[in-house]
Amino acid sequence: MYYVISFNYRNSDVVLRSKLSQLRLDDFKEFKEVLLLSTCNRIEVVFDKKRDLNELYDKVFYKFISPEEMVKAEKFEGDEAIEHIFKVASSLDSMVVGETQITGQLKDSFYEAYERGYIGKNLTRLIHFSFKCAKKIRNQTQISSEPVSVASIAVKEAKERLGDLSGYSAIVVGVGDTSRIVCKNLIKEGVNIILVNRTIENAIALKEELGDEVNIDVHSLDSLPKLVNNYRLLFCATSSPTFVIKKEFVKPTKFKRVWFDLAIPSDIEEIECGDIEIIRVDDLKEISQRNIEKRKKELVSANKLIKRCVDEYKKYLQSVSVEPVIKFLQDKAKECSKRALKNAVKKHYIPKELEDEVEKVLHNAFKRFLHHPNMTLRKISDNAEADLFVSVIKRLFGENDLKMDMNKCEYHMEKGIFK
Repeated sequence: MYYVISFNYRNSDVVLRSKLSQLRLDDFKEFKEVLLLSTCNRIEVVFDKKRDLNELYDKVFYKFISPEEMVKAEKFEGDEAIEHIFKVASSLDSMVVGETQITGQLKDSFYEAYERGYIGKNLTRLIHFSFKCAKKIRNQTQISSEPVSVASIAVKEAKERLGDLSGYSAIVVGVGDTSRIVCKNLIKEGVNIILVNRTIENAIALKEELGDEVNIDVHSLDSLPKLVNNYRLLFCATSSPTFVIKKEFVKPTKFKRVWFDLAIPSDIEEIECGDIEIIRVDDLKEISQRNIEKRKKELVSANKLIKRCVDEYKKYLQSVSVEPVIKFLQDKAKECSKRALKNAVKKHYIPKELEDEVEKVLHNAFKRFLHHPNMTLRKISDNAEADLFVSVIKRLFGENDLKMDMNKCEYHMEKGIFK
């Protein structure tokens, strides 16, 4: 049960993660259930059961990496896989411990895999429970009390190198989550923003989101060759498969430039220029380590809570099986018919000598009545929606000790089914 292959900032450098960023869900079409999480710091492949590594390499990974690179991956199985995913969702495994971006990235990966039919009940249960675990970590520890991310650390690093950033202008390339966080942190520092994106409309939308009082100029990618030589600061975070900033763009300047490449694969080509310092994602590891040191006490509490969440999840799996619900419905029907029959005999509506015969008739009637619901439950038992049906049935029939887990329904609620 459950198997995870993890290439992350600990075991894989930017070059290897850049190769793996080309992975797509369709590469794993022979291995459903499967979820692919790809961020600048990690590429995680989550399966519902143990998979053969040699087969995975021969069918998928050979297209992107060598056998020597494959063995760098961390592998997790069973309870360790559950614990790992809970830690990932709760940002305890992030390069920047406590950052909140990873939960959203995992949610987006889940939604894509679910909607495209790569996920069934097993991974649906795991990922939704990981969201529940992440919420507990946020609410019961101080691990995210000062939210940070790679993007916010990059801005802090710029301040370390250039001092007070107020009045500076910075180029921000891209309009995704990382660029959005960069912009918000630059605005706090009083920096003017030159926002560059392939699609101008998306850049304008981000500008409007950030507010009218902010000084933001919007440009297309075609402007980059000129812009990169006019400003000291640049932050690049696109999803482009090729370099966005090429070495032929660069001309010598009389001032020092600090460029941050926050993308996987890299947005900025290798450039040898004395006035440019390029800081890439992995260069921020030392800062992330200082962040971990500051949060060590909270990490102890958070990791204990993760262990409890794993135990809770295993108990939860036992509670959502379809067969116990079918038995519950049958027992409930039998209990109701017996009670009604005893009451009828007591009030002389039915002669005592016919009690056994009437009981058989009632039993057959309820058995026939429950036949279709029972068949439906067994038919959907392997689908992601099975847990939803189980929760609803228990709630409808008064199983108050196992209330409907609204976290399980999060996907359906967001998609409008329950609105």
